[in-house]
Amino acid sequence: MDISEMELTDVLGQAFHCDCGRTHEVKLGTVEISAGALEKIGSMLRKDEFKRPFVVSDHNTYRVAGSKLLSLLSEKDISYSSHVFQDGELIPDERAAGSLLMNMHPDTDLIIAVGTGTIIDLCRFVSYRLKIPYYIVATAPSTDGLASKGAALLKSNYKTTFNCEMPQAIIADVNILATAPKNMIIAGYSDLIGKYTCLADWQLSRIINNEYYCAKVVELAKHSLEKAIAVRKGIDVGKPEAIAELMEALVLSGIAMGYAGSSRPSAGSEHHLSHFWEVRFQFENKPSILHGIKVGIATVLIAELYKYLRQEELDPGIIANINPPALDNWENEIKEMYRDGAQEVILLEQKSQKNNIEQHKQRIRVIAERWEEIVEVLNAVPDPGQIAKLLADVGGFTAPSEVGLDQTLVYEALLYAKEIRARYTILQLLWDLNFLKTYADMLIFKE
Repeated sequence: MDISEMELTDVLGQAFHCDCGRTHEVKLGTVEISAGALEKIGSMLRKDEFKRPFVVSDHNTYRVAGSKLLSLLSEKDISYSSHVFQDGELIPDERAAGSLLMNMHPDTDLIIAVGTGTIIDLCRFVSYRLKIPYYIVATAPSTDGLASKGAALLKSNYKTTFNCEMPQAIIADVNILATAPKNMIIAGYSDLIGKYTCLADWQLSRIINNEYYCAKVVELAKHSLEKAIAVRKGIDVGKPEAIAELMEALVLSGIAMGYAGSSRPSAGSEHHLSHFWEVRFQFENKPSILHGIKVGIATVLIAELYKYLRQEELDPGIIANINPPALDNWENEIKEMYRDGAQEVILLEQKSQKNNIEQHKQRIRVIAERWEEIVEVLNAVPDPGQIAKLLADVGGFTAPSEVGLDQTLVYEALLYAKEIRARYTILQLLWDLNFLKTYADMLIFKE
């Protein structure tokens, strides 16, 4: 099977046994990306035999699509309940999840999430916990998480990803998508650009930790990236055909995550930086920056780290004698960096032991033995200038200062964002090699 030539219609509802040893399956049954797609909601509900949907939106997505959706349901004599979040900025935490439960009709048999990232994460989580299926009515092509199984929520002020299920259907009306704010369209495209580093991170972990890895899934993830890049000039000027292609690429990316059983094909060190910034902005009550925009900026930074490492003159003998960084003050540093969320980070380290001295020794041994393979991965990551150019082609953001991320926060993210997940990435590799602080200094304080 040539995944690089597959389109959405080739994968929906399909299962296949893969060379990686797993059977990959997509439970997502329907994806409708077209002009006027929202008008088909009635026939979709009848086909899937849903009687009482619960429609969830916020004050923005209600105006863009939620109001029309409720009118269409009324016209079709479909009973429904609805909840509109009125918060200025919706925070995906315990309070928001609880408000959904309190406003849901007891006879609800389907949840319809009207929106993008946060709305979808909340609905996905509640859907999974209550075992009620959900649809997505997308209002912007702003994230590749539409078809994923993960819900990123704040638990005790700490960003946690909960394993859930794919939606049963995705409805993306191109007439609505094309009118989305430009920054939201940039965010979706930038989220896909993150594959340059996250796929390399996954490969590093395969080599160093023998982590599960699937070449077919990587092909599909790269295919989604290539689809978006191919229409970037149209995305820049808002051509509906290009926006539709971008949306399809985002859905394919989510399917790649579903195949892998995790967000590995779409999230690595660049997402760690983004999550770190998000947590810190939350603590400081600062307005958030769109997730994909942060990911795009972080991808450029991570590509710089890859570039630094491939310029090092290392050999197995040098690597074998590298000692780990000192950890004497690690816990205090984590408390300073993560504040109310520090305990979750400390517990994660106690469970994963990724900074454990013995684990470090084991990894260093493997890194030395397989250094030539690692160099091949380093060389495959594009130059940061090339990645920045791809972002600039759609009017995207390429530097932290463009979105108000100051040097201190970027520096702290480079040093401590790796602690937000147990996932092995270039950040942990640089820590293993005792280069992380050196490279952070070079990147932030270079002239």
